[in-house]
Amino acid sequence: MSENLKDIFKDDKTLADKVDGFFDNTLNYSRQMLERIWWRNILFYCGEQWIEYVRSQQTFRRRSIPFYVPTPVSNEIREYVRTIRSLLLSQKMIPRIWPNTNEREDIEAAELGEKLLVSMESIRDYEIKFEKEKMCIWLALAGTAFIRTYPYIYGGKVYFIDDKMKSTGEVVTEHIIPFNVYLDYQGDSLNKKRWMGIKSLKPREWVEDTFNVKIPDSDNVSMTSDFERRLMRLVSSVSPWKGQGLDTTTINDQEEDLVIYKEVEFAPTKKFPNGRYVATCSDKVLINEKRMPIEGNMENWYYTVTDFHMNYVPGRFWSDGGVNDLISPQMTINEIDQAIAIHRKGIGRPRLIVPGEVGLKKINEGGQGFLAVTYNPLLSGGAAPQFVPGTPLNPEVLQEREIAKVQIQDVSGDPKNILRGQPPSAQSSGIQVDILRETAERGHSPDIERYHQSMNTVYKKRLLIAKEIYTEERLVKVVGRGNQIEIKKFKAADLRNNTDVRLELDSGLVTTKSGQTDVLLKMISSGFLGPSPTLREEVFRRLGLTGFTDEVDLDVELAEKENIAVVSGEIPVFLADRDPRTGSYSGDSEVLNDDPTFKYHNHGIHYETHRRFIMSMEFRELPSKIQTILMAHADIHHEMMMVEIKKQQQEMLLMGEGNEPQTGKEKPQETPEKVGSVQRYRPQGNAPGL
Repeated sequence: MSENLKDIFKDDKTLADKVDGFFDNTLNYSRQMLERIWWRNILFYCGEQWIEYVRSQQTFRRRSIPFYVPTPVSNEIREYVRTIRSLLLSQKMIPRIWPNTNEREDIEAAELGEKLLVSMESIRDYEIKFEKEKMCIWLALAGTAFIRTYPYIYGGKVYFIDDKMKSTGEVVTEHIIPFNVYLDYQGDSLNKKRWMGIKSLKPREWVEDTFNVKIPDSDNVSMTSDFERRLMRLVSSVSPWKGQGLDTTTINDQEEDLVIYKEVEFAPTKKFPNGRYVATCSDKVLINEKRMPIEGNMENWYYTVTDFHMNYVPGRFWSDGGVNDLISPQMTINEIDQAIAIHRKGIGRPRLIVPGEVGLKKINEGGQGFLAVTYNPLLSGGAAPQFVPGTPLNPEVLQEREIAKVQIQDVSGDPKNILRGQPPSAQSSGIQVDILRETAERGHSPDIERYHQSMNTVYKKRLLIAKEIYTEERLVKVVGRGNQIEIKKFKAADLRNNTDVRLELDSGLVTTKSGQTDVLLKMISSGFLGPSPTLREEVFRRLGLTGFTDEVDLDVELAEKENIAVVSGEIPVFLADRDPRTGSYSGDSEVLNDDPTFKYHNHGIHYETHRRFIMSMEFRELPSKIQTILMAHADIHHEMMMVEIKKQQQEMLLMGEGNEPQTGKEKPQETPEKVGSVQRYRPQGNAPGL
């Protein structure tokens, strides 16, 4: 668009026409060429490889191929895309949030943000996992892929200025196909673009109901604006195994009433320090706000779209797809496959030469039936039939096919198909396979790191939007200690603006199951896990073995349930009145709230679990009555624990003074052993009487 951005909004009466100028393909010839390349790569990925580009018409069409030419079935490009998808998605990354300060409030807010991001993975039936997979496919095909993160409020309207409606929204993450994304021609990175536009198809009824406007009936969607329908028509017209192709006249272009919905996000400028967001349909301006959908300012702002790149081209934003380098060897393989099939049906077939007429006779021999050739020797002049073998194919042709296949493996960075999970031999251990896979992945390290950096931006955008729209109290559900579900209440204000997200690898250990088993067995045999249940649980979680439980889980689970019950208003915990003389609990104290199972509790574990909750930020926001109940209950556990420790110490002293036989041996030294949150003393060695 030739018009300057600073003057584009002087006359809002022509705003819709000016926005249309951003989506004019004729102003960007390089984008037209990119779209043709994307079409070609998609068709090769689908297996529809018999097309040609007509320069005069600037379009694709089916090649004129005789009916007897077979269709190749080997599709190495599809396997390459599958490899890239597995390469990028195989590593499990977990979000970490760095607190803004070292204060306890910020640290706890950062931990809450981590749990929130993990909990958001399950939004809309784990949609982000499917969107990641579709984005990875586009990344391999087009070289540039996009994921969009935006607030989904009242049926999908991207942005509402009314604060009352923000509490009803959810954070949505979905992939955007490159055909629908339009960018400013200046700048070789997304943050250098002055504007970003998205063109998508929406039902006319949804647009009219959401924005309370009337879209003219003349604004029908043409076939050139619908990627899926164009692909359907092109595939059906170029498939050799479908004969003449599908009857495209049966495809109803207007089976669904759709309109083109256009959105443009403008980066912050001096005139609009918070950016600008405009949405139009036909000649109607639907949204015109002086801020971006993701709240920002001149120093820190984000588009809703995040870009992912495969092969960078210096000086250009759009990257090249890995499929571009594989088309030439793929076509060589296709031509050889065709030649093999034609040869097998032609001169490669064996032939029977007879001087006269022949017949077929069914013969049974040894319980097996077969057909035999019969002939009349009198009419053939005594000459017998001759079986002539077919002419074998030149072995150099098969060698050329193998060379092309190896070339695809080398160009795609997957020698010997290690990334596809094919081990070099049946005797290879999990560690060996991991080493080979790591070596193969090393060539893709920049691509993998770039993918995770872009995905890190996606998670940060999700948190920024959640910080703005989660204004009412919500629940966050994550897997906590002991593989138990942890549920917490929170508001957006609880995040305290801690949004510095970093994605970290969940485990730096081996990735194969056999390798993990090997490492786990070595850790157990070397005693690395030790007696600590917390350490064992963390190791098991890192290895994906969270199903293991510990003997103390029952007491921890019961104590955590008591915390939740007291917070919700119930009082199922044991409470007793304090002795007015000593100010502590004793066996003669009056029971205020009884719990028959209290005497069976592990008081050290219960006290430590309650103490951690009392020290948390969530506890400080509770009413004083609930705080008093929980602290009183924890104090009782502590006093009972101290009573048990004193009793054990007295028994040990009695045994040391008079109950052990005089053997002349020295008295064993005592070493501390931690029970709950205090220490008791336990004799070392083989002490008599123990």
